Amino acid sequence: MNELKTWGECLDYTLSNRATWKRGGGAQAARIYAGYFTRLRGRSFPADKLRQAILRQCCEELIDEGKTNATVNRFISAVSTVLNHCKTDEVINFEIPRFERYKEEDSVRAYFTKEQVEKIVWVARNEFQNDSLADITLMGAYTGMRQAEILGVKAKDIDLHLNVINIPKTKSGKARSVPIHNELKPVLMEKLEYCSPNVQIFGDCFHDRHQLLRQFKNVVRKYMQLDERYCFHSLRHTFATWHVQAGTHFRELMAMLGHSAIETTLIYAKSTDMSRQSAINNI
Repeated sequence: MNELKTWGECLDYTLSNRATWKRGGGAQAARIYAGYFTRLRGRSFPADKLRQAILRQCCEELIDEGKTNATVNRFISAVSTVLNHCKTDEVINFEIPRFERYKEEDSVRAYFTKEQVEKIVWVARNEFQNDSLADITLMGAYTGMRQAEILGVKAKDIDLHLNVINIPKTKSGKARSVPIHNELKPVLMEKLEYCSPNVQIFGDCFHDRHQLLRQFKNVVRKYMQLDERYCFHSLRHTFATWHVQAGTHFRELMAMLGHSAIETTLIYAKSTDMSRQSAINNI
């Protein structure tokens, strides 16, 4: 294959050949963040000219637009992924720079209390008459599964005998399993009744994932009066934070969340620090 010359060629190649960028929620996010560079510098920008100084200029422009440091870092990661994927496949031959990330001041992830999760579930069942939204909320809070993983889980992935949910395909591409919490057993037992092995137990609950996200957002904003930091993905942060506060070992939590690096899991250590600050006043 001829060497790729432009950013647009590199992006197209990555979108077509990188497995995690070809479909699903990860693909959509990749297109959005990588698309920032296309918007700011164009598809014809020479790939070998994409250096730290150029990317820093783009980052400052995004910050001027009101983007947070966290969003800017996702943009940097997307650009880096495109170049490194092309380098690995030997369709470009220049050295890829190590792009500097921005410090994210707010490292504490938004999470729900158990009382808030209970209220979300109650509102979904009683105000929205939507048991599926309630059940999926419980799944998110008590498994830490991502939204796509929950909607994709099949009856055969749930082993009530071993008390685990097997997740065959994750964001990192590695399989993992999550123990079933007692709060979930009634929900899963009902879902599995008369269900064939290959049926996605939550697959027909919503027209698409966006409908789920909209309904969840409606509950959180209208009935819970919570700000925009709280979204469906906050249920995953909730699962992690509850476990850290309960003393779960970080290596165990890392396995349940499917993180490929312990550093990602250790982000939640700050919630323990906050708990200690609160506890100090108990004496």
